[in-house]
Amino acid sequence: MESGRGTEYRKRPGESIQHRRRPSEGGERRRRPSEGTEYRRRQPEGTEHRRRQPDGTEHRRRQPDGTEYRRRPSEDTGYRRETSENRKPRRRAPEDVLYTQRSEKSTEHRSGSGGYKPRYRGNIRRVRQRNLRVGIFLLVLLVGIAGAVNAIKAKQQEAAAQAYAEQQAKKEIQEAEEKEEDNGLKLADESEKDQWYLKLVNAKNPMTQEDVPEVATETIDANGYQVDARIMGDLEDMFADAQAAGRNPVICSAFRSWDTQEYLYQNKIQRVMAEEGLSQEEAAVEAGTVVAVPGTSEHQIGLAVDIVSSEYMNLDEKQMETEDQQWLMENSWKYGFILRYPLNKSDITGIIFEPWHYRYVGKEAAKEIYEQDITLEEYLGAEPVGSSQAIESDSEEETLE
Repeated sequence: MESGRGTEYRKRPGESIQHRRRPSEGGERRRRPSEGTEYRRRQPEGTEHRRRQPDGTEHRRRQPDGTEYRRRPSEDTGYRRETSENRKPRRRAPEDVLYTQRSEKSTEHRSGSGGYKPRYRGNIRRVRQRNLRVGIFLLVLLVGIAGAVNAIKAKQQEAAAQAYAEQQAKKEIQEAEEKEEDNGLKLADESEKDQWYLKLVNAKNPMTQEDVPEVATETIDANGYQVDARIMGDLEDMFADAQAAGRNPVICSAFRSWDTQEYLYQNKIQRVMAEEGLSQEEAAVEAGTVVAVPGTSEHQIGLAVDIVSSEYMNLDEKQMETEDQQWLMENSWKYGFILRYPLNKSDITGIIFEPWHYRYVGKEAAKEIYEQDITLEEYLGAEPVGSSQAIESDSEEETLE
């Protein structure tokens, strides 16, 4: 069956063989396009079949006068129609000229000689300002986060340190209580150890000249001996009751200033050098076993008094045999005084037995020390001084006349 656009083969009735469409000349045979669509044939390689006019010319959109028009940008009013009559020939500049012009325009644009347009410059400025604000915000945020983290860590460390301190304090209290239970002793409370009347002064706990507390003293008798004004009332009561009981104790030493204690110590050094022929260094060591080194004597804080019997004034162990001393040893605790260096305690106190040296510690502490037969070091839980450091006397003179 023939067609105006080509030849089409159809299958005859009764035929068993397959017939194919015969391709037309010039290209592959395609199906017939539907009405209203363009039918193209494949042209030889490199060419394209375009829709043409009945006369064989290419169909193009033309002006009413038959001329072809194209849109061309206008310099002032946008686009204007360009016809074949007013079309100007176009010439392409040589490649080197184009490259030079493009390079110059690009360089001018980048270098800013021509300058950016005001609107473009404003955009750049806004972008930079925005980036700056964002950077500042991020920096402040990071600093705030770091500060918060450090604050949290500091609080955690402080809480841990406080918990550790509380745990250690509880542990120390528990150990002290266990020690008291083991020893069967009642010791001073931690809150009382810093009281002025329980101040510990010995070779293990010396004072410097700057550490010696300022003592407000009062004169106790006609001999001019002075004591801390805070113990004056209890001391007077003790002497009054002793005299009422027929006893007559006498004070032979009380408060000593730093200069007085230094004088006693240096005087003893000179005597040892003269009597034993020792060097000054050796004599100082020897003198330290007889007279307290300045800063280690309780007489310097105004809480110690040396009391002897009016019938026997020698400072030796026979002093304890007098009736005056017997009364004081049995009753001094009632007035807040203790026998500071008792018998067989030199390994703890560092001072040999002195039955004339009394120390004020307050009535409650004096009662507990007396009833338990312990020293002030033991009552305070302090480290023992040791018998190797014991001195023979803490008095001004070995004998009084």
